[in-house]
This record gives sequence, C-alpha cells and structure tokens, in this order.
Amino acid sequence: MVTTRTLILIALLFVISFSTIFFIKSSNDHKECDIVIKKELDTNGIEVANEEHVCKEKYSF
Repeated sequence: MVTTRTLILIALLFVISFSTIFFIKSSNDHKECDIVIKKELDTNGIEVANEEHVCKEKYSF
C-alpha cells in the first residue's frame, strides 16, 4: 500500500524535475546571440560572405 510519505516524495520529485526543466528552458533563450557576417575575397578575387553564429550566454545547456 502507498503511504503518505511515499506520495509526498513522488510529488516533491515531480516539482523539482519540473522546476529544473523550467529553469533550463528560460535560461537558454539565445538573447545574447548574434550573427556576424564577414566579407572576404577568395583566391579568384570574388567577394564571399561568411556567416558566424556568436553566443555570449552565461549558461549553455
């Protein structure tokens, strides 16, 4: 039979898991990310654009 202590433990684990997932999703929102476009000349003298994704996040999950 399931006791009250077991039910409290299951509920506590659920709350902690949900809180952890919510923290990860809200912290990893790419607000500090940017796309940098660098234009260079290749060996044939043709201008080539290189895109670079740059992130300066505090947490990276």
